[in-house]
Amino acid sequence: MTPQDGPPLSITIVMVTYARDEMAQKAINRVREVVGERDDVEFVLVDNNPDERDRGAFIAAFPHRQYVKNKVNKGVSARSDGAAVARGDLIIFLDDDALLERDDSLSIYEASFAADPRLAIVGARHIDHVTGVTPREAFPHTDKSLPQDKPFKTFRFQGNAFAIRKSVYQAVGPLPSEYFYGLEEIDYAYRIVDAGHHILYQPEIRVVEYNDPGGRATKKHVEEMRLTNKLIITYKYMPAIYVPMNMVLFSAYVFMLNKGKINVFKSFGDFVSAVRTRGIARAPIGREAVNYIRECGGTVWR
Repeated sequence: MTPQDGPPLSITIVMVTYARDEMAQKAINRVREVVGERDDVEFVLVDNNPDERDRGAFIAAFPHRQYVKNKVNKGVSARSDGAAVARGDLIIFLDDDALLERDDSLSIYEASFAADPRLAIVGARHIDHVTGVTPREAFPHTDKSLPQDKPFKTFRFQGNAFAIRKSVYQAVGPLPSEYFYGLEEIDYAYRIVDAGHHILYQPEIRVVEYNDPGGRATKKHVEEMRLTNKLIITYKYMPAIYVPMNMVLFSAYVFMLNKGKINVFKSFGDFVSAVRTRGIARAPIGREAVNYIRECGGTVWR
C-alpha cells in the first residue's frame, strides 16, 4: 500500500497472521491506539492465510502501511517477509494474538536503544492473559530466580514482542527459516550475541499474550516440534562439550514437563532427519559469546 521508497520512518511494526482474524484485528487495533498521532511509524501485515481474501483492510487506519500476501503458510519464518520491506530504523515484531499493554511502549523501545549503542534487540515482558503473570518458560534467562520486573542484559528474548535495529538485522541476516514453529528466537539470539551484540529484557514493555488457539497444532505436536527445534539449535550453536548434556537433560525436562505425554524419540528422530536432509551444519558460538552469556549470569550448557 505505502511504497517502499517513501519517506524514512522511525519504526516498522511487523505482524504475521494466520487463522485468527478476530484476534488479529484486536491486536492491530491496539497497535493503532499505541501509535496515536505519530507519523513516523508504519505497520506491515504479513498474511499467511493461503486463501483469496485480501486482509489489507485490517490496517487501513495506519497512514503508513504495507500488506504482504503469502500463497502458503510459512509459519513464523514469514516475519522475514515483513522485515524485507520495512522502512523503519527499528523493526518491532508483534504476534497476532499479543497486545501491547502500555500506551508508551514504542517510546520505551526507543529509549532503551538510545541508551546503549551495543543493544541489538529489546524484548518485552510476556504476561499471560489468564493468570496475569509471566510463565516460567517465557522468562528470557536460564536463571528463573531473577526478578521479572527489573530490566537486565540477557542472551535470549521472547518472540512475541521484540524490537531490533534494522541495521543489525541487515548485518546478521534474516530470522531462521527452518523452524515452522517454536524457539526460532533462541536460534536468532545465538547469532546476535555471536556477532558481538547485546540483548535487553525490558519489563516496562508488557505484552499480554492470549495464546489464541486459531492456527495452532495440538499441544503434543507443538511440544514435539519445539523439542526437535531445540535439539537442532543445540547441535548448531553450542560448544561441543555441552551438546550431549544439553540434549539429554533438556529432553528429560520436556518429557517431565509434559507428564510423559510427548514422544521424545520421535523428536530426536526428526532432529536426526533434519540434520541429514537439510544440510544443517554446526556453527558453534565463539569465546566472546560464551563470555557474554556468563557475564549475563547465564548457563552456557542450557
